Amino acid sequence: MDIKVERLKVQFGDREILKNISLDFPKQKFTGIIGPNGSGKSTMLKCIYRVLEPDSGVIYLNGKPLEQYTVKQSAQLQSVLAQHNYYNFDFEVLDVVLMGRSPYKNSMEDDNAEDYAI
Repeated sequence: MDIKVERLKVQFGDREILKNISLDFPKQKFTGIIGPNGSGKSTMLKCIYRVLEPDSGVIYLNGKPLEQYTVKQSAQLQSVLAQHNYYNFDFEVLDVVLMGRSPYKNSMEDDNAEDYAI
């Protein structure tokens, strides 16, 4: 998947976290995002995977603006395993991996043999 960020801005109160950030993450390339704590790395990623909404700018997935995808469609294109997870239940690794199948299912649909095979 090709991801492009253009003029992304995010502000919390009076504090500007991202100031007109533009980046290109080409398909089939590994990209590292490096910077000091508080520089906006996680904030930018949260905008890409729709946990945060930027104040301005455009995020493209495969050349199409992110807002033109439904949440389910964008979840089918990208997956995230955040660094910090706060689950209130004891999940095994398999349970967490199977959670990645949820964008392909109806609500309350159980996991099936195809999910386990994938």
